[in-house]
Amino acid sequence: MKFKCCEWALSHLVINADDLTYCCASFDKKLTFIEKYNGELIDIDSYIENRKNFIENCKQNKFPEACKDCPTLEERDWDETLGFIDVSISNRTKCSCNCTYCIISDGGKDEIKKYLNTRSTYDVKPLLNQLRENNMFKPGCHFIIGGGECAEYPKGELKWLIDFIFDQKGSIEFLSAGITYSDDIYQALKTGKTKLKVSVDAGTKKVYEQIKRVKGFDAVWKNLKKYIQATKNNNNAEVTIKYIIIPGVNDNLKEAKEFIKNCKKVKCSSIEINVEFYWISNNFDKPISNSLKETLQYFNSLKKENVFFSSNISSHITSWLKTNIV
Repeated sequence: MKFKCCEWALSHLVINADDLTYCCASFDKKLTFIEKYNGELIDIDSYIENRKNFIENCKQNKFPEACKDCPTLEERDWDETLGFIDVSISNRTKCSCNCTYCIISDGGKDEIKKYLNTRSTYDVKPLLNQLRENNMFKPGCHFIIGGGECAEYPKGELKWLIDFIFDQKGSIEFLSAGITYSDDIYQALKTGKTKLKVSVDAGTKKVYEQIKRVKGFDAVWKNLKKYIQATKNNNNAEVTIKYIIIPGVNDNLKEAKEFIKNCKKVKCSSIEINVEFYWISNNFDKPISNSLKETLQYFNSLKKENVFFSSNISSHITSWLKTNIV
């Protein structure tokens, strides 16, 4: 049946440090399944009933408050079959970076960062085992492992997650700062359906340390080279290096060209360009600066070299490149 609905709410699960949600599209408004979650087993029947009610309400154009203005709502013939196709594991929040644009730490505020790096969290394994036993993962389910820094998970935990996912013929996407090397990630890139995403955001050490507020520029590129080598004989693996443009900081041709030069040195074949979240929220419909326009034009000219824009800004690129500059 054709109706307006959302893939996230139908078949996604986000496992956060303190709640279980269906989406992570917004930190202000999100559709939540369980608030104040601490790793306990869930009521599967309750989830199924909530999902059924959500579908029926969507068919009547009755959407939850968190969903009403969401751009992911789409009218089409939906597959209503029960099961997750995408699971995000982000119950841990310790991270080796202190990025100025971090949403979770509200721009890297010291007191929030300290809390995130020292807070205790729950063991995610019982929940994942329960979901598997109840056939809640659809074949080929995609798992995103992030939260904090997955390369710094407690000993044995990341390996357990990788084995768990591959045992189900699932795919993995690691979100890592790349500063800390992980042999578990290396082995996953060698053997399974795996993607690693690392945001470097700079072409020079000075700007990298300005954005990340930690030292690690040389270590990141060294580790990226190793990870990319791991994918050499695995057509199902990929390493993507990201450049998040922060207007007024790294939106200039010198920095962008140095970044691309470094990507070529490590033989990266997948480069993703994005723009800082808060800036987009406040400025997406306003004129842009000459330096930002030149930087976007430069990256746009490299499409044939596997440089692409993130999906959340791809719809803005054309208008930004045509806009008047300030």
